[in-house]
Amino acid sequence: MSAVTEVRSATLEATPATPASTATLHLPGRPSARVVAVRLLGLAILVPLLLTAPYALKWAGPAYALDFGLIVAMATLSISVLAWIGEITLATLAHMGMGVIGLYFLERHGVPFLLVLPIMAVASIPVSLVIGAFALRLRGVYFAIATLAFGYLAQKTFFQTYLGGQGGFDQVIDRPPFVSDDYRLYYLLMGSLLAVAVVCALVRRSWIGTRITALRDSEMAFAVLGHSPARYKLFTVCLAGAIATVAGVYYGILQQVVPANYFSPILAVLYFAYAVVGGFGSIGGAIAAGIVFGTVPKYLDSLSEGRFVGYDQFFAGFLALLIVLTARGGLHEVGGRIWRRIEGRRT
Repeated sequence: MSAVTEVRSATLEATPATPASTATLHLPGRPSARVVAVRLLGLAILVPLLLTAPYALKWAGPAYALDFGLIVAMATLSISVLAWIGEITLATLAHMGMGVIGLYFLERHGVPFLLVLPIMAVASIPVSLVIGAFALRLRGVYFAIATLAFGYLAQKTFFQTYLGGQGGFDQVIDRPPFVSDDYRLYYLLMGSLLAVAVVCALVRRSWIGTRITALRDSEMAFAVLGHSPARYKLFTVCLAGAIATVAGVYYGILQQVVPANYFSPILAVLYFAYAVVGGFGSIGGAIAAGIVFGTVPKYLDSLSEGRFVGYDQFFAGFLALLIVLTARGGLHEVGGRIWRRIEGRRT
């Protein structure tokens, strides 16, 4: 009995005490004074920059370049929203084309422009539900091919019938008096883009966004927990479709004459590349990529007095390749890395 007692004692002495676990879970707390100061300084720089951008960049080109970039940013954001459920859409330009046609017909019937936007956002839902039906049956590359086919059908039937090769409306699309020039239109576009971004951010942070993320991670587990994958998929497809349709309405206001070839499904592949470069699924990254790829080629055309016309896709391809090779998370990752370093945060 005493021998057993000695063995147990020796074993306990030889066994090193288990160190207390040093793993800690970093919970978000109050931001440091440096973080608060940096964020206030960033806001103080960003607000005047946004308010004066078309005039500050007058030396580089007309405000049309910025307006076009903001519309591309809205369309890119639409693609990024659909990435929340892990899907790739190539039907964005089809939604935009329907926005242009809807704008024209509502305008001809005397509907005020400020009512056109919500009407077209709601009118996009039936079209989105058709695409949503694809999302319920197909996944990944198969869904992408289905949306590409839908875009081709829309262009060859609907857009070529109504728009033709020369933007075949009887009259050009009128601009509302309060956005009679590109400078005034810039503020409307910027305000609308920020509003759409805020809505997307609120959805992403809400319980809806949490469930969409869970759906993307594991659809089977999501369904086992009693949630309906179809409901959240259709919601996301409709949200993305509404954003793209509103972008199309603004595109009609900017261009006023829009030929059918502006909505070629091939261009949708380019917009998808913008979303990837921005950081697939990221709101800020999609906006940044859309502005860069939509605006910079226009300014280059202006600065070169037309010598670089036709090189915009070369520029887009080169820049996209450079960013994807250096940061797989795209502009979202690059921007986040720089911002964390400025704020002095490790993560």
